[in-house]
Amino acid sequence: MADEVTQMRVRPAGRRVGMIVPSVNAVVEPDFAWIAPAGLTFHTTRVPLTSTTPEGLRAMNECVESAASLLADLSPDVIAFACTSGSFVDGEAGLQNQVDRIASIAGCPVVATSRAIIDAFCHLGVTKLALATPYRDEINEAERSFFASHGIDVRSVVGLGLSGSAIREVPTEEIVQLAHQADTPDSEALFLSCTDLRALEVIGRLERELGKPVLSSNQVTLWAILRALGAPTIHPGFGKVLSS
Repeated sequence: MADEVTQMRVRPAGRRVGMIVPSVNAVVEPDFAWIAPAGLTFHTTRVPLTSTTPEGLRAMNECVESAASLLADLSPDVIAFACTSGSFVDGEAGLQNQVDRIASIAGCPVVATSRAIIDAFCHLGVTKLALATPYRDEINEAERSFFASHGIDVRSVVGLGLSGSAIREVPTEEIVQLAHQADTPDSEALFLSCTDLRALEVIGRLERELGKPVLSSNQVTLWAILRALGAPTIHPGFGKVLSS
């Protein structure tokens, strides 16, 4: 019997994905465990974040290099900085500096959520966007400016005014309502921002209801990880970007 149980638990060694995650985040790891394909293992190092404000995000970003150093010991195949606002708060220049710093320390490809978002928009040909977020206005404006710098016209932005651990507690039905409130007839897609928001669970439903692509931070981060690994990115049921 013991041998049978052991046999059932045998799994192949996976390709290693290092993850840098804000300390308050309770959503991205369960999301990846839920939908990631077999053959990947995820190894997380957390960086301190308690308030989703420009000051709190910049303080968190000061710890990214030390997190990358810890993950470098893992010899990862790719590292993902799985934080949306932390990777756009200082614009494209700040994002590129983050990616370069992590890559120089870890010696592997690096995925950052905000870069994954832009790549996903390009992949789908999206230039007109509806934006739904859990954030306060100052973070929403930073995100709008980041998208504008990449030629993305944000036609509407609606936020919940939340910060820190409150974001992970937003129920999925409230996320659906938020998405409908943010959507506009002329937007080509809707983006649900934040890796600590339970948006992945409702993407399929929202695409059916809105009749357009719906993207989320965790969805596009996983998509970018798979692309960086040269792995198949088609996983139907979790939005057009993972189905095309």
